[in-house]
Amino acid sequence: MTRLAEHEALLAKVDAFVARAEAVQRPWLRCGRGCDACCRTARTAWSVEVEHVARYVGGLAPERRAALEARRADPAVAAGRRCVFLDPDGACAVYAARPIICRTHGPLVTSTATGPMWCELNFPGEAPAQVPALVPADAVLDLEKLDALLALVNRRFLASGGGPERRPLTDALDLPTAGGDENAP
Repeated sequence: MTRLAEHEALLAKVDAFVARAEAVQRPWLRCGRGCDACCRTARTAWSVEVEHVARYVGGLAPERRAALEARRADPAVAAGRRCVFLDPDGACAVYAARPIICRTHGPLVTSTATGPMWCELNFPGEAPAQVPALVPADAVLDLEKLDALLALVNRRFLASGGGPERRPLTDALDLPTAGGDENAP
C-alpha cells in the first residue's frame, strides 16, 4: 500500500459523487475545458494532494515537466493570479491529479459556514435564492464533511512522513517525486 492509497480512495469517492452531482446540475453548469475562471489564482492544497500532483508530474515526459517548471517565471503565476498548471488553452495540465477543491468547484455545494455556493458562471438566469431548490440535497456536496475527511487523510499521510499541513500547489514541482518515481502514474 502506498502513502497515497487512502487519498486515492477518497478521490475515487469524490469523483463519483461529483459526476452524479454534475449529471443532476448539468442544465445549469457552464464548466468545461477552457473555462478557467477558478484557475486564475494561486492555490494551496493539503500536503497529500501536493504529493499526488507531484507524482503525476513525475510521470510526465521530461520536456513537459520542464515546460511546467518554466511557467513559474510567468508574471501572472509569480504574482498568484494564475495556477502554474493552467495551460494556455485553459485546460489543466494535471487534470487527472488535480486537488479536490479543483474537482468540486463549480456545481452547487454547501457548508454550514457559507451556506449554498456555486461558480457565478453557473445557474445563469436563475435567481440566487432559488438555486438551492433546483437541486436535490443528495446531489449537493457538503464541503465541511469533505474537508474533515481530507484533513484526516492528510494527518495520516503526514504521520507517515512529515511535512507542512498545507502548501502551495507549485511545491508539486519541487518534491523529489516530481523528477520521477516508480509509483508515478
